[in-house]
Amino acid sequence: MLRRFELTIFCILFLVFFVLNNSIWHCAILGSVLFICYAVVFGWELGGVLVFSEKAILRWWIGFWTLLSCILIVLTFAYYVWQVTPTLISIVILLTVPIMLWITKRFQTKTVFNHLHDLWHEKHHRIPSIVWLVSSLYLFLFVLFFITLGNASITEAVRSVWERLPTNIFIIYLLMTALILALLWRGKERALSLTFVCGLLFATVSIVAIVFPIGFGFDSFIHKATEVHLANFGTITPKPFYYIGQYVLVLFLHHGFDLSIDLTDTFLVPVLTALLLPMAWYFACVHILRTRSESMLCLSGLFLLPLSQFIVTTPQALANLWILLGILASVPYLFEKEHPRLGVLGLTTFATFLIHPIAGIPAGLYFMLLMTDPSRTNPRTPKTNKIIRVCLIAFSCIVLPLSFVANALISGQTLGINWSALNPLSWLKGLNLTIFFENRFDPVLDLIYLYGFNAFLLFFVIAGFAWLEYRTDLSRRFRILLIMVVALGVNYFIMSRLLEFTFLINYERSNYADRLLPLILFFLAPLVILGLGHVFVNIKQQPFVLRTGVLFLLVVMMGSHFYLSYPRRDAYETNRGFNVSQADIDAVHLVETLAQDKPYLVLANQSVSAGAIQEIGFRYYGDLFFYPIPTGEKLYQYFLAMNDHPTRETAQQALALVPMHGDVNTLFFLVNSYWWDAPRIIETAKTTASDWRSLGDGQIYLFRYDFEK
Repeated sequence: MLRRFELTIFCILFLVFFVLNNSIWHCAILGSVLFICYAVVFGWELGGVLVFSEKAILRWWIGFWTLLSCILIVLTFAYYVWQVTPTLISIVILLTVPIMLWITKRFQTKTVFNHLHDLWHEKHHRIPSIVWLVSSLYLFLFVLFFITLGNASITEAVRSVWERLPTNIFIIYLLMTALILALLWRGKERALSLTFVCGLLFATVSIVAIVFPIGFGFDSFIHKATEVHLANFGTITPKPFYYIGQYVLVLFLHHGFDLSIDLTDTFLVPVLTALLLPMAWYFACVHILRTRSESMLCLSGLFLLPLSQFIVTTPQALANLWILLGILASVPYLFEKEHPRLGVLGLTTFATFLIHPIAGIPAGLYFMLLMTDPSRTNPRTPKTNKIIRVCLIAFSCIVLPLSFVANALISGQTLGINWSALNPLSWLKGLNLTIFFENRFDPVLDLIYLYGFNAFLLFFVIAGFAWLEYRTDLSRRFRILLIMVVALGVNYFIMSRLLEFTFLINYERSNYADRLLPLILFFLAPLVILGLGHVFVNIKQQPFVLRTGVLFLLVVMMGSHFYLSYPRRDAYETNRGFNVSQADIDAVHLVETLAQDKPYLVLANQSVSAGAIQEIGFRYYGDLFFYPIPTGEKLYQYFLAMNDHPTRETAQQALALVPMHGDVNTLFFLVNSYWWDAPRIIETAKTTASDWRSLGDGQIYLFRYDFEK
């Protein structure tokens, strides 16, 4: 009874402060503290039940991840059968307390307070002075890094964040990386080192969340606007069949702990990535490698992953994080150990599907392959088991293209099929098997892209080496990883070569297929850990000069990865898009003011449209959104046509798209100064528009076209 006394007291205090804050105070700071307590304590208690044999922090991440997945599933179910309301979320949080108390009593697990008590009384080893010095330097650089970011707020239109950030941000990052690698090489202060790795990962993936106060990208604006609508009304019509998993998590934090939707959405994926991914990676390392010192050093392999997937909160990014965590959590099972139980993986797999099907479907297939492993099937029906498994593998190779075809048939979207891609000669032409060795007469940039263009190949080489070296020692279950890699490769080939996503604009038609490439790397992650462990064990036995050279190479690779994780504008690559600027926001408000509460249409680029979604929300005329969205819809095509020939006839044809368009007689045409051939477009539009003006010192030109009723 005494073992659970502290937990009971905590639960009572949590309930008191939660009820007061949720009903009276509505303080975001207190809400943040309450959520941290909720996550730490209840995540620990649940993890203690699920993976009781694991130590300390390794049980917490699985417990917290599973807890979030349970909340996600419950609230998603509520959304589809009813609504997601503040009252419902409060009930979910309140019910968590008795459920956790019952679980700890039922399974007699050690609570987090018992663990802290044991830590306080156990004998601690002395930390050397050099470790204190390295830690102090790291913390100083960490604070300096974020101060530098905070002073570099970007509100103008730029193609790349690197255009405005000072160069010393790279120096600070490289120094932080070197200090962490030194601690990881030592491999002793594991809790401290793991915490610092979490900090470095957060620094890696949080840049756009900090330096772009207005927002970044296009999709994130749509998702935030949807979350705001759901927060206000509890539902949205028509109800989407995907993305709800992210939305309900944001609403859970907003309604339950009084955190703003904008802040929660912006930092959801970067924070969860920084908290959970290093712990999950270390969890996998501990079960794959022989010693904890090797496992610590292999944490550096975490920064070889495609971290660009986690820099912006979108359902795809969150689902990618969930499937990667699932793969890493399955490592004990791949080694024929039963924790975490497959039921936990099944639950988190279902949560992944509710977030985004492109990651959820592969996660589901992976789970089914684990469930149908020969060691788990009925030994009396070997032929039936084999047939089922072969059919499942074959289905895995075509399931994603089939899902897109089915979705196109249901939604009425156009989806073409390029039958000529079945010609084997076209396959060979599409392959690029060369290793990149290009020179742009910029040594630093050449070095960065030497790594960047070969990073995918490097990942495969390390994984392939590990498989060839240890295949006789590994469990047969490890073959499931290779099956998933091959299956996703076939899906990628079909989607990139055979299917044509004609409902998207030209430069985005490879978007869906490209989303499979990170998933392929994720399924190779356990083998990469094994390969890196082999390399590091052998390197540690080499002379000091060679060891130092390897650490320097790791610093260079991690620094290169940091640079390549964000959109770029350099001698090698120029990002197509621009961020939403303050001028875009001002233009949206100016148009709304000039319209004087009368209906209107706008022809503008996607940055301005994103600003309109954020500032005004969803406004439709029938099925037509009043700003163009670049998904191949007709209004965006008229925007492109106006760029070619800004005439009154084109503007009037755009207005004709509005159902019962007699009530909409005004069209605004917005031209950003960075748009291709902007000077010609602007001067021509001046001669055809009813009125025009510029704003933001000429950053945007606004043209108004009025037509008589």
